[in-house]
Amino acid sequence: MTRRFATRVLGPLAAFALASLAGHERATAEQRRLASASAALTDRERKSLESAPAFAIANATWALGSEDAVKTMLRFELDRLPENEGTARARAFVRFGMIDANPDGQAAVFFQACASDSSLCERPRLVAAAEREASVRFVDPGRHLPAYLLSGHPTTP
Repeated sequence: MTRRFATRVLGPLAAFALASLAGHERATAEQRRLASASAALTDRERKSLESAPAFAIANATWALGSEDAVKTMLRFELDRLPENEGTARARAFVRFGMIDANPDGQAAVFFQACASDSSLCERPRLVAAAEREASVRFVDPGRHLPAYLLSGHPTTP
């Protein structure tokens, strides 16, 4: 009876205890590795890590959202991003300019993108940035480059 009890009850309990200890050690090792990696980050890297979920939601909204959803998201992004995040603000302005139906509004918004990131002041770079954003958009509007970026200024006689 004692031997049967030992093989049917104590054996599985011992195996369960050993497996639990091994699993706990592995989980805490991963926790320690994550904690030490995040402790080694600078304040700027830690702040960018905190904003990763917001960027993911903004990218998903840009890729699949309606025009109203994209406009709401862009307003939220511009309110959330500080002035010194010029590249991210310029990206938001380029996205907003691509869905704006008014050519004058597009010109103003693309100028804001240029003011936020001076590398976009050259027309080929602005067109390349707009093409990049259009390539990740799956629904209209914003899937194609706006006429403002395609045509340029008309010539006068």
